[in-house]
Amino acid sequence: TMADYLVPMAAELPDIDCAHVVSMTGSSELGAKGAGEAGTAGAPAAVMNALNDALTPFNARVTAVPLTPQKVLEALGIL
Repeated sequence: TMADYLVPMAAELPDIDCAHVVSMTGSSELGAKGAGEAGTAGAPAAVMNALNDALTPFNARVTAVPLTPQKVLEALGIL
C-alpha cells in the first residue's frame, strides 16, 4: 500500500538523463511515428469506475463497454 511504500521524493530519485533519438520510419509520409495513444488507455476504465461508484447506492453496476445510457438504465432496472 501507499502507507508501506511511500512515493519517493525528488532527493530520493536517481539522476535522469533525457536523450532524444531520431529514427525515421519509411511507413509514413513524414517519416514520423506516433505513441500518443498510450496516454488514453486509462480513461475508459476511470470513467467506468466513476460511474460504478456513483451507481453503488442504487446497488447497480455496469460491466460492459461501450458505456451507453441504455446500459446505465438497464443496470438501474429502468429498462
